[in-house]
Amino acid sequence: MPNPLGSPRLFGLADARLDRALTIGLVIGVAVSRIAAFPASIWEQDEAVFASAVMAFDATGNLPHPPWFPLWIGLGMVVHQLGIDATASLCLLSAGFSVWMVFPLTSMWSAVMPRGEAVGAALLVLAAPGPWWLAGRAFSGTTATALLAAALAFWLRAGRRPHSAVVGSAAAACAVLVRPQLLPAALGALAICLGRMTPADRRAALATLAAPLLAAAIVLSITAGGPAALWHAFEVHATAHLSRLDEANHGFAVSGVSRSLGHPAVAAAWSALLLIGTVRLVRRGRWRHLSPVLIGAALTTAVVVELLSDPTHARYAIPILAFTAGPVVAGLRAIARRWTAAVVAAAVIGSTLFVAPQLAVYRAVASPPVAAVEHAIDEAVRLGGTLVVDRHLHAFVVERELVAPPGVPLLFDHMIERGWAVPPPPESTVFVFDRGHDAILAGAGERRLFTSGLPLARLLAQGRFLDVEVVSGASLRSVP
Repeated sequence: MPNPLGSPRLFGLADARLDRALTIGLVIGVAVSRIAAFPASIWEQDEAVFASAVMAFDATGNLPHPPWFPLWIGLGMVVHQLGIDATASLCLLSAGFSVWMVFPLTSMWSAVMPRGEAVGAALLVLAAPGPWWLAGRAFSGTTATALLAAALAFWLRAGRRPHSAVVGSAAAACAVLVRPQLLPAALGALAICLGRMTPADRRAALATLAAPLLAAAIVLSITAGGPAALWHAFEVHATAHLSRLDEANHGFAVSGVSRSLGHPAVAAAWSALLLIGTVRLVRRGRWRHLSPVLIGAALTTAVVVELLSDPTHARYAIPILAFTAGPVVAGLRAIARRWTAAVVAAAVIGSTLFVAPQLAVYRAVASPPVAAVEHAIDEAVRLGGTLVVDRHLHAFVVERELVAPPGVPLLFDHMIERGWAVPPPPESTVFVFDRGHDAILAGAGERRLFTSGLPLARLLAQGRFLDVEVVSGASLRSVP
């Protein structure tokens, strides 16, 4: 089994030089794909929140929102101290971990299938449209998935290699501190793996996982002014988050898995191959190694996403794809046999033909909300007036204020809607809003729409932050 932390030989070939050459070529190829997909700006509000937290962490002020992602923000702060923009710091970390992910994924799947098939499983994940497109974004999911894959790879070695249980738990703790939503998956996988550990390893593994999490909770409580304040912030956010879940669409065709794979038909094929491959691996006696990955990590993550999140978000599907890809390749092997490698290559090429033509614009042009906010600030400065912002764009404006304060009076639309603020003079008012959030707009002067025509951006964005409008000379009204 290759080292989850990095190995000069991924393919397990008898010819060591050829193996090293192929490994280097694979890593370079993944790195080039990630550089090509490095976005010009943030696209989603959570990215703006994370970037703002890197610059001004506030546990009780939703910078970031609970569960606070302490290690993710901490890593961003470290890179930011090197003089790199806060957003770019997180994007670079995500892209870097996406490249490194090939090692833990290959190592993990090597426990249940031949090395070449394990590499194929890693490639299917890394080349899929969603994981590729989102690799260089400021989200925590890619990094956390790579770390949890490393944890599983080490846990699957427990009892055979010294310190594997402890190193696995350390990687799992890092994964959870990067993205706390993966705690159930980490606990589920570890619970299944405990049976293969010695009593001493069990104690060490549990302590190694628990200690950093407890330490992080203590530090967060101190920064928040005490555990009561921290719990209150968590309770408020959780209540608001859960209240919105009734609106979530749980249809398979719009699921994060379908979006990440590019089309519901591809997701259906992935699901069918997953079932076939699981049966094949179980029949070959691989269940002992497969169960922590498939049940502990993949199924637990899928349940958490389905019950406690909006399952249409593509970024939530990244760990699900990562922890099901092995059986998918095994299912493909059962059908395609000696043509398996060719089919995997064809899938990678097909995804490349879909994603690559869109990357030049993605890399060079700012997202609609970022471009619109910048234009709105310029217009408000030009008119010497007030900038009014749709509350749904709040995170983008906060991030922009921390980078460079706009220097103009700022209001949010709900302040005018609820009568907390008087509508400013129309001749000098600039209103920026996401499409459909213009209830307070009574009249308009000059209008400019910032939109994205990238198919993959629209596929992965849940229909928001794609069409943002700026109105200069806006006449606004309170809404009863």
